[in-house]
Amino acid sequence: MIMRQTLPVVLFFFRLLALSGGLLVFSGCLASSAQPRSALTDQQAELQRREATAADALDKAVQLFHNGEYLDEDAALDYLDQAVELDPNQLTARYRRALILMERGRMEAAEADVRKILELRPDHIQARFTLGYILSQRQEYLQAVREFSQVLDLDDSVAEAFALRGAAYAKSGRTEDAIHDFDRAIALSPAHFEAYYNRGLAHMTLGDDERALYDLTQALSLDSLALPVLMARATVSMRLADFDRAEDDYRRALLLTPTDSGLYALLAEACAGSGDYPAAADAARRALGLARAEGDARAAAAYEEQVRAYAGKPKVEPKPKPAPLPEPEPDAVPQASTDAEKPPAQPEGGKPPAPPAPPAP
Repeated sequence: MIMRQTLPVVLFFFRLLALSGGLLVFSGCLASSAQPRSALTDQQAELQRREATAADALDKAVQLFHNGEYLDEDAALDYLDQAVELDPNQLTARYRRALILMERGRMEAAEADVRKILELRPDHIQARFTLGYILSQRQEYLQAVREFSQVLDLDDSVAEAFALRGAAYAKSGRTEDAIHDFDRAIALSPAHFEAYYNRGLAHMTLGDDERALYDLTQALSLDSLALPVLMARATVSMRLADFDRAEDDYRRALLLTPTDSGLYALLAEACAGSGDYPAAADAARRALGLARAEGDARAAAAYEEQVRAYAGKPKVEPKPKPAPLPEPEPDAVPQASTDAEKPPAQPEGGKPPAPPAPPAP
């Protein structure tokens, strides 16, 4: 399953984008104060008063924002509500309010705010990005792709837009397009955890397990406690018959979820794959005990079969891997021998040529 961006990570990114938007309010006020004054109608004076009061409410909300979060989110939301009520065209207040609403799970209200922003200013890149994210969370992936594409038309250096469009492509079955977008995200942000993880899953979908293993390993180097990544890499390792790596990943996963009976059953399969049947039987017994404690009779029956399959079998020591054959010299021409008992010629020094170094993992 393609990993979606976690809401705290995405909101942090949104808020970084919002910082520049917040500054627009103050520059706008300064610019308007420099305009020559003229006589105002009562209606114009009231509108100017409302806009000034809205700007003041927005200023108070911005002052509560420190280090990526609001010191008092409820108070900030109240100020932003005041700003939007007084000045419905206050885009910065609407955008900041949309972020708070998203964090509180009020996606429909957040969507209404960003759509209003885009109605007034279609090139508002933060609002366009946010709308794409909301649509992807609602599993409207084709519409999300369209919004992220418009973001990238405005600025093709936004790694998050490539990462999220790639995830939407993957969910839509366009795996090759997804991998291309994950490539772009990683090129722009080499430590992009979600892009590596999702690209690994995309390679798994295509059956390219070697590339999947590389990407999932990169993701784990960025977050070693990511349970979905550990599980995905263990799956790839099993497919590649790398049972030792799979066993290690399953054991690490069990440190995070020690009561998962299914994980113990998978660990049993990995141990059996490497020939360690006593460890496989022990893991299967742990799975069986947990399933019985949970009252899951169907799973318990399957785990009993595992126990019977592995119990009593001795550990099989893995066969040593054969040394690679020496490669012939590029210009060497094999000579026919008339004497079958004659030993092969040795190079100078009397030692056979060293085998080539194994390829880098």
